[in-house]
Amino acid sequence: MSKNSDYKVFNSICFASGSRKQNYENENRKTVRESYRLYLVTKGKGIVTVDGIGFIVTAGQSFLTFPFSFVSLVADAEQPWEYKWIEFSGLEFARMVDRTSMRKKQPVVDSLPIRNIEEMFDITECSTDSSYAQCRAMGKLTVLLSYYIEYYPCRNSEKPNYAIVARNYIEKNYRNPDFSVQSVANHIKIDRTYLYRLFKEETGMSVIDYINHCRISKAGVLLMDGNISIKDVAYSVGFTDQMYFSRVFKKIKGQTPSEYRKENKGKYII
Repeated sequence: MSKNSDYKVFNSICFASGSRKQNYENENRKTVRESYRLYLVTKGKGIVTVDGIGFIVTAGQSFLTFPFSFVSLVADAEQPWEYKWIEFSGLEFARMVDRTSMRKKQPVVDSLPIRNIEEMFDITECSTDSSYAQCRAMGKLTVLLSYYIEYYPCRNSEKPNYAIVARNYIEKNYRNPDFSVQSVANHIKIDRTYLYRLFKEETGMSVIDYINHCRISKAGVLLMDGNISIKDVAYSVGFTDQMYFSRVFKKIKGQTPSEYRKENKGKYII
């Protein structure tokens, strides 16, 4: 029996997990990721700086870095920290994060009263390129995040997170050629300028950029099927102008649709 090694069908992905030991060099380089990273400090202490704001984190505490944030990590000189981390992305995990108290402006929480919490960060399936392993990884991450929801719930759970609502609406409707930023604002019933500010603050992207990223991400999958014309791919993800589709595709992927298809044809298996 052949095994399905494709995980591109998942909307939410657990990318990797790892750890940092005491004798490694300090992480003082600024990085920007398109994903979340959840850290558990297991020993010592250090400083995480997010978009210019620094937070001291000590053993037992956790912190979360958000997509499209400028992040730097610096270990304390006298008590250098050790930590474990998990990297993930996707709407379902974003919804879970939104139910916790962890935010860009307040990413640190105290210890969790869970005996095997360190072991829960060892999600080895993250690095396995297979759908069944990803199912297991996502299941383990879901259980881990559920503890943060339980012990550090969002204080304003009754107040809707417009950025999450917008992302959900976009991911359901981006294929519609008439779909626009105004469509999202009308659905949520808030001013377009206000939506832009909230969405940018939460995701680091504008609403139209997120719409285009959703469209191009799906287009990349469809292009792996050589039986679908590029024109049909463009239309199926919401573009009525093939030339405009090609420009947006190259801006995001760094390749034209034809180049991308040539390099990736046949890799996607349903």
